[in-house]
Amino acid sequence: MADAPRREFERDIDDVRQLHEDLVRGAGGTPGGTWLFFLGLVLAASGLWFFLSNVHVMTEPFGMVSGILGRGFGVAGPAMSTGIVFAPIFLGLVLLFYDAKLKWGWALFYVGLALIMIEILSRIRFQMGMPVSNLLLMLGMIAAGIGMMLRSFRDLPPPAGSPPAAR
Repeated sequence: MADAPRREFERDIDDVRQLHEDLVRGAGGTPGGTWLFFLGLVLAASGLWFFLSNVHVMTEPFGMVSGILGRGFGVAGPAMSTGIVFAPIFLGLVLLFYDAKLKWGWALFYVGLALIMIEILSRIRFQMGMPVSNLLLMLGMIAAGIGMMLRSFRDLPPPAGSPPAAR
């Protein structure tokens, strides 16, 4: 009779141990993938950091909209102000503050917003000043890290000589 509380206590400990093992399983619930996941994360993040630190972002003097408008009026160079791209959104906002139900106001607002976004994005120019060997090394680090992170979600084979796990 004295062994019954001890056996119940040991059974409770085994239940807690099993609960703990279920909670600390590897990445994606697979056994043993946690370290592989974090190693892949560090490798991919460092490769991405090195890649992005070598990209230089510059802007052009005129974007797509202001360049088309400047050349469209027969001017030899882009001598037109880029402030003209703000006119539709300005008129749209005036109409919306006058009457928020006007469909023309909303249309002008969205067209103006799209023109501003196109103008900003068309001015951006990316330039990479690095040797191809460095670029391939960085892309390889990113690809290897992503592959290791994805691999960590698969079940690892059990070690040799271990009994098969019950599912």
